[in-house]
Amino acid sequence: MLHRPLHFALLAGLSFLCLPGCSENSNSTGDGKSNAVSGTKASGLRRIILLNNTDSPFWDAARAGIDKAAVDLKLKDAGFSASMDTNNGTDEGQIEKLRQYGTQADIAAVIISPTSATNPAVVGELQKLKDKGVIIGTFDSDFDEKFHSVREFYVGTDNIQGGKVLGTAAKNLRPDGGEYVQFVGLDSQQNAYQRMDGFTSAVGDKFVQKGRRIDDTDRTRARDNVRDSIDQNPNLNVLVGIWSYNAPAIVDIVTEKKVRAKFTIVTFDAEQLAIEQMGAGLIDAMVVQNPFGMGYDSVKYAFAKLQGDKATMTELFPNMNKPGGNIRDTGLKVIVPDSGTTLTPEMFKDFGPGVRFLTLKEFRAWLAEYKLTSS
Repeated sequence: MLHRPLHFALLAGLSFLCLPGCSENSNSTGDGKSNAVSGTKASGLRRIILLNNTDSPFWDAARAGIDKAAVDLKLKDAGFSASMDTNNGTDEGQIEKLRQYGTQADIAAVIISPTSATNPAVVGELQKLKDKGVIIGTFDSDFDEKFHSVREFYVGTDNIQGGKVLGTAAKNLRPDGGEYVQFVGLDSQQNAYQRMDGFTSAVGDKFVQKGRRIDDTDRTRARDNVRDSIDQNPNLNVLVGIWSYNAPAIVDIVTEKKVRAKFTIVTFDAEQLAIEQMGAGLIDAMVVQNPFGMGYDSVKYAFAKLQGDKATMTELFPNMNKPGGNIRDTGLKVIVPDSGTTLTPEMFKDFGPGVRFLTLKEFRAWLAEYKLTSS
């Protein structure tokens, strides 16, 4: 969203326009409310912006984390706001938004989930913001290592480990092996290729990958990819959802074709619909991230840096000046059905305390504790 102070009459006259890069989505305002024009210069608040990669229910929990951080930290009292801005799934969309931020004097921090880990144009726009004194971070997905110097920190999942955790679930659910396809939005995004590579390394030689199907965040294409993969691979028996909306897409097609008994279905993330589908016996395992924590901790660190609060900065990143010390892992959860699963906590113990094993009932209780419907 392009933010700039306008006289009311002018605003009314221009209300029909949608300038390049603006979004009709309601974004988190950082005060527990939603408003498409939150955090404008007219508010007098300096803005902490989390720029995501595409519109998805996955981000609802991150918005809740942003809002909770804003309330807990009393951002408004200190002259700040925090919000999430929604990208359209393209590098060009992020570049345009970053250019807009560069024209706005109220931008204090930009924390991005990059659509591409290696696009130098995105990095270039972030560098311009950084040169102006804007705090730059990444969340959910990071840049390639060669571009790490542009961002101060990363808050999110260890995506290679996440892929390995999901692969471990598949391997134990189908110990005799099989053929699998992985489904994802963009394979240029770091969290995508790291998860897929991690999955492949964990399942081992008994499994054969029959493809990585890319949908470019098109939900119809996501379903078509599942349908085509089933039709083209008669021995396929494992379906792997890498992004949050891939889980419902897989379930839709498996249900449509009435072939649930043939497939092991393992997925990342837990959209509200996917949670209901697991409850109905349609998903065998979910590896779930902590987008609430990503939103909360990203805002908390940026605000601490802006306030010169070194104690909080050290609390979040105790090894900031050491290799890898600017990465904050928000952890993973392995979610399994309440009954009928062969998965056990012991199968994941080698991943350490950052990976929790929960039944669906226990996970729902965790969501309720934080007033969330998805994660």
